[in-house]
Amino acid sequence: MQREELVRALTPLIGRENIAASRADLYAYGYDASIFQGGEPGAVVFPRDTAQVARVVRFAHQEGIPYIARGAGSNISGGTIPVEGCLIIALTRLNRILEIDIPNQRAVVEPGVINLDLKKALASYGYTYAPDPGSQSTSTIGGNVAENAGGPHCLKYGVT
Repeated sequence: MQREELVRALTPLIGRENIAASRADLYAYGYDASIFQGGEPGAVVFPRDTAQVARVVRFAHQEGIPYIARGAGSNISGGTIPVEGCLIIALTRLNRILEIDIPNQRAVVEPGVINLDLKKALASYGYTYAPDPGSQSTSTIGGNVAENAGGPHCLKYGVT
């Protein structure tokens, strides 16, 4: 599917304001913090809720378009390197801490929550989020889960 056609098809699903398809945008999402360079994505979408994510994923599946969920792209493993023409689903706008449940020792968060923001929110309860990659001030929880992120504290507490 050509880029213009892809943007037209995605617009009613997510809104034009939530789609990036300029050459500069596509270049910026063509790599992560690794040494690898991927293909140029067809478009980047920025869903604001899970319903939009579901609509985009359903569309991509129906059209046979590969897609990659992506956070900040701070990973160094190449885990978010796109294939040519794929759809990047950038989850960075899904960035709310929904619940901190201290009695059950869990937090419910959206995938775009910044690692360090969750760590700070837990600190007032005397808790921490152990993974502390070097990129913790920009890396997202969704990326931490997808990449099994670590850092020095994980030697004691374990990885994601």
